Formats: sequence, structure tokens, C-alpha cells
Amino acid sequence: MSTMPNKALHRTAICAWGFALEFFVFISQFVAVGGSLGGQIRPVRKRRCSRKTIAMPMRKPAPITGVSEVVLSVADLPKMRAFYTQIMGFHLHSEVSMETTVANPDGEPTITFLTICNTDTPLGRGGHPQMLALIDYRRHIHAKQRIVGHDVRRSTLNHLAFEIPSESFDDHVTLLKEMKIDLTFSDFPALNARAMFFKDPEGNVLELICHQTYEA
Repeated sequence: MSTMPNKALHRTAICAWGFALEFFVFISQFVAVGGSLGGQIRPVRKRRCSRKTIAMPMRKPAPITGVSEVVLSVADLPKMRAFYTQIMGFHLHSEVSMETTVANPDGEPTITFLTICNTDTPLGRGGHPQMLALIDYRRHIHAKQRIVGHDVRRSTLNHLAFEIPSESFDDHVTLLKEMKIDLTFSDFPALNARAMFFKDPEGNVLELICHQTYEA
């Protein structure tokens, strides 16, 4: 019977001890993550977080102070101008004709600016009130050949809402009914508000909303 030299035996013992140590470490890590020795051993997969975040700058700018303009593309500018001035009560601020890059002072307007209300902001105090702009999409240089006109089935625009004084709510109802405009009404107790909805001549849905107190 032959005997293994002492050096070879020593190397074998070291290898066996190293294997045992690695196996012990593996079992410890496996049990630590909730594994079961009686089940099938599967590699641990890292879960990917589906939540997306936006990298924000360290210094945020000042908050937005309000809405300065709402711009509607229209097909019949004179008709829409008449509706918003005569029915909605907006005042004409200014108009300009720009079928090319150079304004034509004698041309038929391609864009109309209507004043909704004055605002106490730097922009408002400088002469720019809160406005509704009506733009002829077929003639205005910055609109023609870029869009096909307003289609409520294809547009992201849902409706426009304008605040009115509570005491004028019934007067607006009377006026709109006299103009044969269909109305629908909604109450918003959670917001302490009530509103009426209707459409302008080109199908844009409008809302007139005011403060309303509801009993608890």
C-alpha cells in the first residue's frame, strides 16, 4: 500500500478546505435571501424599477404666474370675432394682417387679439392683458400649411373655461338662450362652483364658471 507524500496531502487538504469554505459562503448567502435548501436553486435576479423620474435642476425657476394667452385656430375670423366680442363680451385689443413675414397695415386681419381681463403682473402692467387670440389658419403666415383646422375628434383641446361673477350667472344664461345657443349645466360642490357649457360657432366647447356656496 503506497502512501501520499506529505506535501501532496497538505495541498489536498488546503483545496478541500477552500471548497468547503466557498460552499459555506454560498449557502449562507442563499439562505439570507430567503432560499430553501429543499427547492430548486435559482439565481437571484435584480428587479428593475419601472418608475421614471425627471432629472431636476438644483435651482428651480420662479413659479408660473398665470395664463397670458389662449390661441384658437379658426376658419371664419370675422364670425368668431363677432361671437367673442358680442356674446362673450371680450374687448378688441388689436388685429394684424400677416399673410407674409411682413405685416400689411391695409390687409384683412389674419389674427385678432381680444382682452379677457387685465392682470396685475409685470406682463399685465406693461400692457399685455390676459387675451384670447383668434388666428386664421388658412391665411396667417405662422399657421397656414401647418395644420388642417380644428377637429374635436383629433384635437387635444377639450374646452375653454372662463370665470364670471356669481351675480351675472343668470344674465349669461338669459343672453345665450336668446341667441338660441344650447346650454348644459353642472354643479361642483367640492369646488364651491357651478358652470354652464356651450359651443362657439366652430364647435369649441366653452365653460362659464362662477363661485357658488353649497349647504353642508
